[in-house]
Amino acid sequence: MKIKVFRENTMKEAMDKVKEEFGSDAVILHTRKLKTGGIFGYGGKKMVEITAAIEDNPPQNKKKSSYLPPPDDLLTRPRGVLPKQVLNTYKTTATEFLAPAEEQAPVMQDLELPVVKTSEAQREARIVPKEDVKMEQESPAPSSAEQEKKIHDLQRELDKMKLMLEKVINEDREKKDLYLPTLKDALAEQEVEESLLEDIIQDIGKESMLLPKDSEEARTVLINYLSKLMPDAPGIEIEKGTPKIAALIGATGVGKTTTLAKIASRFVLEQGLKAVLITADTYRISAVEQLKTYSDIIGLPLEIVYSPVELKKAIDKHSDKQLILIDTAGRSQHNDYQLNELHDLLVVNDKIEKHLVLSSTTKYKDIINIIRKFSFCAPDKIIFTKTDETCSVGMILNLLVKYPLNISYFTNGQSVPDDIFPATPANLAELLLR
Repeated sequence: MKIKVFRENTMKEAMDKVKEEFGSDAVILHTRKLKTGGIFGYGGKKMVEITAAIEDNPPQNKKKSSYLPPPDDLLTRPRGVLPKQVLNTYKTTATEFLAPAEEQAPVMQDLELPVVKTSEAQREARIVPKEDVKMEQESPAPSSAEQEKKIHDLQRELDKMKLMLEKVINEDREKKDLYLPTLKDALAEQEVEESLLEDIIQDIGKESMLLPKDSEEARTVLINYLSKLMPDAPGIEIEKGTPKIAALIGATGVGKTTTLAKIASRFVLEQGLKAVLITADTYRISAVEQLKTYSDIIGLPLEIVYSPVELKKAIDKHSDKQLILIDTAGRSQHNDYQLNELHDLLVVNDKIEKHLVLSSTTKYKDIINIIRKFSFCAPDKIIFTKTDETCSVGMILNLLVKYPLNISYFTNGQSVPDDIFPATPANLAELLLR
């Protein structure tokens, strides 16, 4: 006897294959529906499987029956069975050759079995007495717990796929050198000196220098480091009962007059202090007119002086004011005569607090030279202007480490009074990390 397994998309196609191979004498041993492919049983292809058998040498004088059960009846009607000897051999031997459910193509296996003599009625009905064999049990429908497990397993597989995808993306970014700039990268980009970078690493640690520059941790580390270099009370401090006298000095074109107007506006408009503006910049008519415009807008008196004596008189005249701001003419650091003239102007009152104004756009070597030359006038504090006009402010940090400087203000534009802010560690950190 020969046994074969037929798999097709529909029952009709499978039955057609049985008829084509075995003819009308075929015995249907087993039928079932199954899925092939997919993941955990999902998304697979539905197929129909028929296991059929036929005798090797059917009797020649037997009347052939042309009857085969209709396709729709095969899964519901009682299955045809064979005697125990045939079924036992089929279960123990033939099943080893049956294709697993996962394979796509049907697998057929011929198997020689002993010829079992059956009655004509049995062959016509394709059945044997029920007591000779137990009916094969249908596979029970999956329980809800099993379905939930399958869904859980599928979700777990999807999560694994997601992690793998993220890993591939990250590796691709590394290959393309797409990385987050570190704190060290930011300081190097701001032209902080290499030797100073090494000192900072020794101070804050290598791990801190490798923090992403945009992280809050990097900002905090940098602020803590700058706090060791900068005083806690920058800017101009007003004392009760005593007028504060401050003069702005520096080279030409650094923005002294505009900065003076910003400071005056902050104290007068925001704090309501009484103040006066004094200009000694009589070399430029435009400078006097500019300061006169600011004084009119703010509502402050303006004094114009041409000599140290006139400056002393103007200061005494406004001794009732809380703040006296003095604008001076720009002086070249290479002109000793102008520097001496500036020195003589400022010594008329030993309470004058001198703020050296430096432009952030000036070359580092020139700034060092300016600081050295203007040290003749003994400046008390430094103001850095035009921080918005340069992409590198690392030289400020370089200067803080090399020289005992007190920085009072940073300015970052022409707007009065908005574009000025105190030189605190936090504000300098923002400039270095921008």
